[in-house]
Amino acid sequence: MKMNANQLLELLERQHIPCTVRRHQPIYTVAEGLSLGLPEIEAAAKSLFITDDKRQSFYLAVLPLDKRLDLKQLRALLHSRRLTMAAAQDVQAMLDVTPGAVTPLALLGSSQPVAVVFDAALQGRTVAIPLDGNTQTVWLPCDALEKLLAQCGYAVQYAAL
Repeated sequence: MKMNANQLLELLERQHIPCTVRRHQPIYTVAEGLSLGLPEIEAAAKSLFITDDKRQSFYLAVLPLDKRLDLKQLRALLHSRRLTMAAAQDVQAMLDVTPGAVTPLALLGSSQPVAVVFDAALQGRTVAIPLDGNTQTVWLPCDALEKLLAQCGYAVQYAAL
């Protein structure tokens, strides 16, 4: 069952994970997020929900805002079939979020079979990701996020994306 913003914040507190939350107008694109003038925007990461061409395997790729994901490179890394962005209905059905609000935190409380890949540049850094939907952003240590995901059965793989 998807966790709401309050439940996520309670979980972060119980786990003693330092974080900062900022509320803002809805963000649907990277450009909109950048235009808000949020502090420490260099920590912001984008999350892309990807599937293979048969919709049998799903992946969550998390990378810095300024990077473009090379799907062919990711395909080779994952030994996967051809990859494409997941359809809006898959995002909704598997993560219970809308496109534009994809976040690794959507996996907490879920049991969907999703492989998680973080760009190696995020390792050891603070990341800023959507909290719940697209009107709140949370800044937290990437290693703490990795541990939270692992507790829910999602092993994070780091790679140069």
